[in-house]
Amino acid sequence: MRAGVVFGIVLASVLTSGCEGAEDSKYYPGSYRARESGIAVRNGGAACAAQPGTGTCNQILLRLREGQRVFPICQRRGQLVGRNSYWLYADGPRGNRGWVASWYLDYPSNRLPGVPDCTAELLSRG
Repeated sequence: MRAGVVFGIVLASVLTSGCEGAEDSKYYPGSYRARESGIAVRNGGAACAAQPGTGTCNQILLRLREGQRVFPICQRRGQLVGRNSYWLYADGPRGNRGWVASWYLDYPSNRLPGVPDCTAELLSRG
C-alpha cells in the first residue's frame, strides 16, 4: 500500500474513533448515555419547561439504567445539579420525552455541543 493511502486510512480511523451514529435520533446528531442507573427522565408541564428542576418537573416518566441513551431535542438552564445547571429535553429509550439533568450524562462539559437552546417550537414537537 502506498504511504498516502495508509495515512488516509489511519487519519480517517482517528477522526471517527469514539464517534457514534445517531441512527435513532430524529432531531440532532448524537445521543448521550446515562453515567449511572436511576437517572430520572422527568416532566411537569409549563413550569418544568420554563425552569427544569426536581421541584418543577415532579413527574418521573422513567428511570434510566447506566448506558441507556437519550436523544437530544434542546437544552436550557434550570436547577443546579452537581456543578451543572443545564437540563436536556430529550427522547428517552422508550419513546418517553422529558427532561434529564445534563450532570448525569456522559459528556464532560455543561453545555452539550450542537444541541440548541429550547424554544417554544422545539418544546412543542410531538
